[in-house]
Amino acid sequence: MAEKIPLIVLRLEGAWQAWGDHSKWDARDSGDFPTKSGVVGLLACAMGMERGDRELVSLSHAIRMAVRGDRPGTRVVDFQTVQGRPHLYTAENGHRAEDKSNIVSRRWYLEDASFLVLMETDEGWRQRIVSALKAPKWPVYLGRKSCVPSRPVFECVTKDYDGLVDGLVRYPLAARAEAGCLRYESEVALPGASRVTRADALVRAERGFAQRTVYTGVVKREVPHVSDEN
Repeated sequence: MAEKIPLIVLRLEGAWQAWGDHSKWDARDSGDFPTKSGVVGLLACAMGMERGDRELVSLSHAIRMAVRGDRPGTRVVDFQTVQGRPHLYTAENGHRAEDKSNIVSRRWYLEDASFLVLMETDEGWRQRIVSALKAPKWPVYLGRKSCVPSRPVFECVTKDYDGLVDGLVRYPLAARAEAGCLRYESEVALPGASRVTRADALVRAERGFAQRTVYTGVVKREVPHVSDEN
């Protein structure tokens, strides 16, 4: 029997999360699931990697990832004022007019969401990732620096599952998880999954992204009755 590949297990939970996948200038969106670039950024913070570090691309290529939405959260919007002193720049690198140096930025978040993240990688990267998550060099956050985790993001390393697919189906649910059909995104296909692309695969350290193939669908899980746990 082939030896099982260890899975790194993360729990991403917080009051707010934000995983932008097509933000533009003043409008900052959030996708429904953590992006791969966002998770790589979280790991990079834990490891103390500077922006522009070439190892960021190696890290992105080294991990295979699957995400399950145990609590999808509620989508909320926050309005923030951005001030330019002495001015703000335009997309063309010019200056905004003086009367437009203050702008209102709409920023979307997922409120009270909980995501299970499973990752496969080689032993070298696994040791580095786990060591960093246990003792982060820099604070980690859930997509934006204002989104602080409400619990440690690292849960465990486990060999109890036959890869990402089995982990998505059988790994225990988060507290207050929704019963029934839980959505997932995985870099490994599950039966009946739909195939889509996400522009969140890091190919250049300075914010260079390429399309990534992921498989989406639902897994059916029932939340145990309270009496079943006693």
